[in-house]
Amino acid sequence: LEAFLKRGGPTSLFPAAMKLTVALLLALIALEPADAASWSLRKSRSGTRVARRHEALLFANTAGKGKSRQGASAQFVEAMKIVHKTAYWGQMSLGTPPQPFKVIFDTGSGNLIIPASDCTVPGCSPHKKYNSKASSTSAFVTNEKGEGSSEITFGTGQVSGDFYKDKLCIGEALCFDANFIAADKMSTEPFQSIPFDGIMGLGFKDLSMGEGFNIVDDLQTRANIPGSGQFSFYVTDGQDSEVTFGGYRSERLASDIVWAPVKVESWWQVAIDDITFNNMPKGLCNGQCQVAVDTGTSMLAGPSELVDKLSRMVNAKEDCSNFDELPNLGFQIGNTVLNLRPDDYMDKSAAGCSFSLMALDVPPPKGPVFIFGDPFLRRFVTIYDRSKPAVGFAVAKHDGADEAQAAELIAHIGGDASATSSSSRTEGANPNAVNLHLDAGVMGGDQAADDDESAAAAPTAPPPPADEPKMPEVNAAISTAAEAREHAFATSSGEDDDFGFRAKIGEMAMKSEVSQKQEPKAVDDEAVFDMKRLFRDGSFIQKPRKHAESELLSIKLHRERN
Repeated sequence: LEAFLKRGGPTSLFPAAMKLTVALLLALIALEPADAASWSLRKSRSGTRVARRHEALLFANTAGKGKSRQGASAQFVEAMKIVHKTAYWGQMSLGTPPQPFKVIFDTGSGNLIIPASDCTVPGCSPHKKYNSKASSTSAFVTNEKGEGSSEITFGTGQVSGDFYKDKLCIGEALCFDANFIAADKMSTEPFQSIPFDGIMGLGFKDLSMGEGFNIVDDLQTRANIPGSGQFSFYVTDGQDSEVTFGGYRSERLASDIVWAPVKVESWWQVAIDDITFNNMPKGLCNGQCQVAVDTGTSMLAGPSELVDKLSRMVNAKEDCSNFDELPNLGFQIGNTVLNLRPDDYMDKSAAGCSFSLMALDVPPPKGPVFIFGDPFLRRFVTIYDRSKPAVGFAVAKHDGADEAQAAELIAHIGGDASATSSSSRTEGANPNAVNLHLDAGVMGGDQAADDDESAAAAPTAPPPPADEPKMPEVNAAISTAAEAREHAFATSSGEDDDFGFRAKIGEMAMKSEVSQKQEPKAVDDEAVFDMKRLFRDGSFIQKPRKHAESELLSIKLHRERN
């Protein structure tokens, strides 16, 4: 309310205005993103504050690979319609004695999230849960901002929970104390059907909940084996995928290692000089392209303008008639090109062929950026070195791989050699490294309708109870509303900057006299329809009206009364 007055609101409140409901006050708070983190409806311990984050890439939703529409907001909605059809996960443990969990190792996020023993919602029910009372080394903690709990929204789904510190072990040899989130709420979608228990974020600390919550920094400073600030992924379609902490296994490499320095310490993001077809530069980047290597996603994605241009240049026929003539698609780093074959960047099935790179427009400072997920990871071993920081790439040594194939996938052309460094595949091998087997499977949940194979392999989960309350609850909806408002204003074309939104919390409806009044029915356009589906439990409806007298966004919060 204080922020509202500072913005030029009335300096005095008349008696009628004293009838403002709690919902209206919360709506005003939602309009002030800078202060939103200091307010919470979540019950936290001893009055600690609640941290709120949004992870856009992990568990991003999809409704199919439709063609992109015009307009910045429409492009944002379209970009988020992505599904994780595959996943790779391994085992770690927390506590004393150790409590084992299966986690996905995700370089695109920054927090360790594990279900808590007091989580009773359907999203937690299939999974192993962390019991703090059963561990002699467990402790409740806060970050440097005094926050003791968190709420995180993903592309699909939400989690919330308290902060704990406990002994973390990866394998038997690699152990250290780590701060993490013990989630007491996890939305039914996607968590009820995922084949792993939690998420170990391996991104940089700006993605984490604060000082001491970043696993990558912990690996470098707290871990008990030399070289543990470096880790690597070897990913296959078979059963031999693995992650190595403390270096890499040289026998998994079919080439020397090409190193690229990290440009933005958030995701593991490196610069590329150009895009090539059969090792011929196409002049598409002008030194401005970047790539984030993301072990938590199955997608290949990039800026919509470049993806559309690449699709036209590749010119793949829908009937696959020219598939054998399609070029290798390469990404140039200095004088080195990392190539993807048509099998990697095309979707080919009995129904036809289509270009598989998704349009994803990430705003500065992180974007514009390409996202390289599983198709890229299956071609290249990726090595992540926190000390440099840098990402290393080497051709993965799959069955039948030889030097000729490696030379095709990592090619050397004319260019600035100083932009790239390399090392021998045996140079950094660490005998003390911890190798952890990764299980592979299909992500459950909202799969694409045309993916019959994936649908058959997905784990079956019971449907949620019909009367299950929707998530997020009121506080998560406020945070989401503020984020949606910020994004709408930031990406608007300028023709319609004054969006009218109504935030509806799940299916809850206020049954007061105010809610019973007749209001003009809002008509959803295509972008708003997709936005509603994107945010699922907190729907945003564009209203056909503007506030000429104010730039404030009006949000009405509905809460069911018992």
